[in-house]
Amino acid sequence: MDAHGEEGIGSASSQLANLVGLMRMESARDRAGGRAILNALSSALFTLVLRAASEAEEAPKGLLALAGHPRLAPAIAAMFADPTQPWKLPDLADLCGMSRATFMRHFQDRLGCSALDLLTDLRMSLAANELKKPAISTEAVAETVGYQSVSAFRRVFAERMGMTPGEWRRLSHKGEYPAPP
Repeated sequence: MDAHGEEGIGSASSQLANLVGLMRMESARDRAGGRAILNALSSALFTLVLRAASEAEEAPKGLLALAGHPRLAPAIAAMFADPTQPWKLPDLADLCGMSRATFMRHFQDRLGCSALDLLTDLRMSLAANELKKPAISTEAVAETVGYQSVSAFRRVFAERMGMTPGEWRRLSHKGEYPAPP
């Protein structure tokens, strides 16, 4: 929608579609500077997604909704900057200047899950990427993403990803790049 509520060539969603098309074209070709162009276009993509969300009739949900909630920003930034840190709810609430209960309520209302669920999802995404590297053991991956117990890591990974770390690794090495459930 543009500023007048009409879909058109200047609308954020139209610009977004054009940008995604350009990014697909760049990624499909092996041309000089292609990676640099994709990196630059990724910043524009993020900004256009935020613009499109702000112009949408429905309020954004999920992580996008958090972009419009500056009081939660310190905790979100801290978790994304260092997801391996052993974050506790009181620590995250303190970063935002909120009580634990208020922080939990705001986070749940905005994202639909708890801060610790988001942290676990971040860790499992990092782990999934690390498991694609053949030289890194599952034990090392567990430690890298903040788990001291390999069995706890394996259990959480299987719950979140729908398969064990070993199964994930085998599929990714076959080039099948499994997608999380």
